[in-house]
Amino acid sequence: MKRLCAGLFILLALLLQGCTYPDTAQVEQKDSRPSIGVSGSPKGAVLYVDGLEMGTTIQFDGKQNVLLVESGKHLVEVKTADGKVLLSETLFLSGTTTKIIKLQP
Repeated sequence: MKRLCAGLFILLALLLQGCTYPDTAQVEQKDSRPSIGVSGSPKGAVLYVDGLEMGTTIQFDGKQNVLLVESGKHLVEVKTADGKVLLSETLFLSGTTTKIIKLQP
């Protein structure tokens, strides 16, 4: 009888072990939107998408940070702090595409 109780106890412990939740810290989900990065721009240059100021280009260097956009056609511009247009380009982005715009200093 003692062996039966011990066996049932071990079986119950094993079944309960299988009911634990996975470690959620290891679950990673990547955003599926396309993105834009800018490299080689002068200090203080500003990124515009569809006429809206997104921030300085250093914020979206393409290495650590990119700008997530919706799929579709976008007018992408890079301007100096005083408004001089360094680049004006219409892009079509879709899926998980990352477009890195490379400017020559």
